[in-house]
Amino acid sequence: MPEGSRRLISVWAGTVLVGLAMLAPLGVNEYYQSFLLQVFLVIALAQAWNLISGMTGYVSFGHAAFFGVGAYAGALFLTWGFPWWLAILKGAGIAALIAVPLGFLTLRLRGPYFAIAMLGLNEVGRIVATLWVSLTKGGTGLTLSPTLLPSLDVKYFTMLALALGATLLIAWIHRSRFGLELRAIREDEEAAEMVGVNTTRNKVTAFVLSALIPGAVGAVYAMYTSYINPSSAFDHARNIEMIVVVLFGGSGTVWGPIIGAATVMVSREMLWAQFPAAHLAALGVLLLIVVLYLPGGLVSIVRERQQKRPDARPGEFP
Repeated sequence: MPEGSRRLISVWAGTVLVGLAMLAPLGVNEYYQSFLLQVFLVIALAQAWNLISGMTGYVSFGHAAFFGVGAYAGALFLTWGFPWWLAILKGAGIAALIAVPLGFLTLRLRGPYFAIAMLGLNEVGRIVATLWVSLTKGGTGLTLSPTLLPSLDVKYFTMLALALGATLLIAWIHRSRFGLELRAIREDEEAAEMVGVNTTRNKVTAFVLSALIPGAVGAVYAMYTSYINPSSAFDHARNIEMIVVVLFGGSGTVWGPIIGAATVMVSREMLWAQFPAAHLAALGVLLLIVVLYLPGGLVSIVRERQQKRPDARPGEFP
């Protein structure tokens, strides 16, 4: 199949998926709408983690810290009288601003040292939110008045836009020189420096972009739940969720986080319905099987089938 035809099919497929997602709220109950909103949330967070860890190779165990910062910032600005859309932008902006100095400091570390530093960052965020009672209300948390919140439809489409925007950003980076340099850093950072790649600039840029997305998602999440506290904002389980979804779908790819999020979320919901007492264990076994026998994630199945085609080109599936 000619390359132009493949791109046209990809565009049409993406358009159909977005159209179905936009039409989904019409005629369905709030349960399905809320479920899809959570799928979009996981996609956006997974794409953010995929940028710094999957494409750049710096595995983060603490990206939920930026989610928590965005959640608290969005909730506070909303209570201070700012419109909901501006509160989201400010939540994303504050998370990105915090990521700039942190990026310069933590990205000097490599391997497990960077991962542990990011894990500590998430814990620091939780402690600060707990102790800064005058601003965050401490362990009591912040409760948002329903009069301040947008409708469920608005939150749904906002989360859809964030998931779509994050995916388009990753797709653009994947095909750009910037993405090529990030992958070079992932494979061999010293060699990348020797051929002229500005590794510090590229790493910090990727780090800030990967913090911007969770900041916005956290602000929308606070509006969605109408309540936020240190445990829910800086939840370690959210870090694990990002990692599992990306590994399940395919690390360092564009479609991997989408496939992983959809599969994991649907599987978790189905297992919870069938095995309410053991659904997490069943899901863990399923994930273990995929990681052991499909180290490249579910995307690797598509790639293998693609490579068997007579007209296949290497690296065709992003």
